[in-house]
Amino acid sequence: YLIAKETSSTKHRTDERTIKQHNISTMRAIQREVEAFLGGGLLSLAAKGALKKSKLVQKSVYLPRHGVRMHYLEREPSRSDESKKNDKRSTTRTGINQETSGSTTKSKDEPTILFFHGLSDSAKNMAGFVHSLNVPDHIRILVPDQFGHGEDLKRAKSLDESEASYQHPTQSTLLESTSEFLDVVGVGSNCNAFGISLGGALAYFIRLKRPDVIKRTVLVSPAIEYCIDDAFIDDFLEGRKRHMCFENRQDVKLLFRDLSTGRDTDKRKRKDPVPKFFLEAVYRKSKQMAPEGHYKQMLHGLIDNIGKGAEDGGENESIFSADKDVDSTSPR
Repeated sequence: YLIAKETSSTKHRTDERTIKQHNISTMRAIQREVEAFLGGGLLSLAAKGALKKSKLVQKSVYLPRHGVRMHYLEREPSRSDESKKNDKRSTTRTGINQETSGSTTKSKDEPTILFFHGLSDSAKNMAGFVHSLNVPDHIRILVPDQFGHGEDLKRAKSLDESEASYQHPTQSTLLESTSEFLDVVGVGSNCNAFGISLGGALAYFIRLKRPDVIKRTVLVSPAIEYCIDDAFIDDFLEGRKRHMCFENRQDVKLLFRDLSTGRDTDKRKRKDPVPKFFLEAVYRKSKQMAPEGHYKQMLHGLIDNIGKGAEDGGENESIFSADKDVDSTSPR
């Protein structure tokens, strides 16, 4: 009798724990749905507002040498009535609508600023920053989505779902496609470039490749071999940190802690520098937009391409693996 009673009591406690755990899981799932709804709505609203204020317009052009379309945002410069009349005469003479063909007839000295986003980012996410700069209306603004980012993720995901082979971009691919982009959209010789992280590296190398177009650059934390802390790459390769290549909700939390004052710090009043609903929205959007493991594979490929992924330091002897400034005379 005592044994049966004890067994029944143990089963009862187990059932209570199971019910409690189930209730906690259910409440957590509901909480995440609410966070995603609020965070996703706010992010979408903020993104649309920033894009509208920046006056950037979504466009795309076909790159013949690469055989794909490149997506980008553009703010056309304000022009005098006489300039508009000349453009209209040019269109009438050639019979080509330059706006829809993806190739524009621009003045060689038309002031232009290029903005290059970082790894796992997009052109649209730079709209708020571009707007905050109050760039004069007479300056043309171009913000391209690099291959494997932004609007190009649709191409990557469609190929992934059809089990076709998607080629992740290398440093050479990013550089060559951007160089072709400059020609296709008619960027002249009066152009400056801004880049952050991966975009900073791109701005650095496009200035080296196309000094006929890029005059000055602004580089923010450029992902250039000799500028990157070895610990940053080692942490990624050895799985201690996933950086922008997050695979779960915890990775998103740690990323924003790292981008703030660090994940192990007491300098912040709150453990997480951003609200939970924002983190959930960022995580879900990433899962929705990019194929599984997309940025992880891309970053591994970029690291391997500069030789950091091999034990002997790699076999690539190129400008991408240079351990010193190969464009030291560049104005920046």
